[in-house]
Amino acid sequence: MSALSRSLTVFAALGLAACASSGGQTEQPAAPAAPTAAPAAPAAAPTGAAAATAPAGLFSQAQANRGRDRFRSMCTECHTTGEFTDNAFKVKWSRRSVGDLYEFIHTAMPDDAPGILTEAQAIELVTFILDENGFEPGSRQMEPDPAALDQISLAALRTE
Repeated sequence: MSALSRSLTVFAALGLAACASSGGQTEQPAAPAAPTAAPAAPAAAPTGAAAATAPAGLFSQAQANRGRDRFRSMCTECHTTGEFTDNAFKVKWSRRSVGDLYEFIHTAMPDDAPGILTEAQAIELVTFILDENGFEPGSRQMEPDPAALDQISLAALRTE
């Protein structure tokens, strides 16, 4: 069998495998899920590293500022701000939701006393991290509602 024949056979097999894995149905683009805690916001052009698809107005600037102050008073013993904007953080969290980030901070932080943060403290830290990553603030406060937060994707953290 020639190299060209082998290549064509491999491509044909891959094509059939792709068709079989889709169940014979054509993929339809999924409608974007709107957060349940807030009305759907139009896509914004973030000023930081987040992609243009980041929803805007999920939290207020005042809330993110409280999160920054809390970070400085409770987290800098173990963490730097750069840890939450670097590529490793983005790779780890870009396939997760804001709810996942909130749940982790609320239940696993700080390392030396996990779970001592109140819901309000944890959500402030989340908004600070979102703000640092270029998510645009709005006028409303982000609420610590896990079901609603699970609907907000962190996909905008992906780097290009």
